Amino acid sequence: MYGGFAQPEVKGWCPGLFAPMEAADGWLVRVRPTLGRLEAAQAFLLADVARKMGNGRISLTNRASLQLRGFSADAARRFPDIAVAAGLGLADAGMERRQAMLVSPLAGDDPACAVDTVACAESLRKALIGAEALTALPGKFGFAVDGGGLYPAGLLQADIILRAVGEGQWSVVCGGMCAPPTTYAVAASQAVGLAHVFVTSHQSVRPQRNRAVGQVLFQLLGLAGELQTFAPHPVGACCGRVGPLGSALFALSAPMGCMTADMLHDCANVAAAQGDGILRLTPWHTLVLGGMAQPPVVAGMVADPHSPLLRIWACSGAGACAQAAGETEELARSLAPLLPDGAHLHVSGCRKGCAHPAATDFTLVAGGQGYGLVRNGSATGDVESLFVDDHAVYKAFELFKNEGAVDAGL
Repeated sequence: MYGGFAQPEVKGWCPGLFAPMEAADGWLVRVRPTLGRLEAAQAFLLADVARKMGNGRISLTNRASLQLRGFSADAARRFPDIAVAAGLGLADAGMERRQAMLVSPLAGDDPACAVDTVACAESLRKALIGAEALTALPGKFGFAVDGGGLYPAGLLQADIILRAVGEGQWSVVCGGMCAPPTTYAVAASQAVGLAHVFVTSHQSVRPQRNRAVGQVLFQLLGLAGELQTFAPHPVGACCGRVGPLGSALFALSAPMGCMTADMLHDCANVAAAQGDGILRLTPWHTLVLGGMAQPPVVAGMVADPHSPLLRIWACSGAGACAQAAGETEELARSLAPLLPDGAHLHVSGCRKGCAHPAATDFTLVAGGQGYGLVRNGSATGDVESLFVDDHAVYKAFELFKNEGAVDAGL
């Protein structure tokens, strides 16, 4: 309906330890802690590096990684050596790239999570590191090991998933296909086999993007399977996972996935002084601290499961991203109190919608004419209202708050 919202450049890859990415505010560097666990000493180091070598801004990504911003080109080149020396990566760039995988964040801590989740993850990680041909996988191709539990099975999303389906039983899920239950060792082998077939068959679309690709890969590998009927949990199932989780576990959320070096340092200090010294990263912008006798308190982090900050997403916006046409984070934060009960908001600097590709109740997209509003859609959806600046957006959301989420009168 409205113009002025240009299609952005899609790079098709994510930054990695040996593949920094240049942004408007400098170079981005990223670390992927093994099995999503960061020791307090490692967190102290990253906080110090973020201050001294970057601009002090750190993102918790939806791949359970930490992304440090504002590096110079020289600092970005030196960062991998620092990370590898701290045990935050592998010295071989190909091996480091191939171990891209998500693991249930509470594996080994949550009694309801499959007891062999860590063993399954280690088995898959070892197989991926040894599969040199898989370096040819697309940069965003990913694996997951989903043991269920307090974070229910189905929350972790990836191109190839190993999912616990019973005691000692695991099933490989790829696109729309699901393999029969087997041991985790066999499942890991099947997962690597599917990835090999993806490479050798020159597929152009990842299974996570097109479920039909999974069926093609199963057929090419000669792997038996059936169309899965497993329905992923709605986004709200993970957004509320802050505060006490049980078993002396507490989750803290970084609003919109953004934190400062001081916030990471303070989280590490609390983990070391009051808990077991481990920061567990999740794909949902949270850190889980364990061994806590009382709820941790860290300035800037959200621990209230009812906070409206848990229902908003925003990218880094103009000034940090060259493709963003407007400011995002502060606008989203200011709108959070105005959200109707239960509603979700995404503020995107462009049509890519990096922070939250899925649909939300309200999606604001920055463009050449201001902010476009998409209702019940994603950043690529049809813009039904246009606001010339953030003040106009704020006034509109005051109406949404007063009149409810169904009909704001626009």
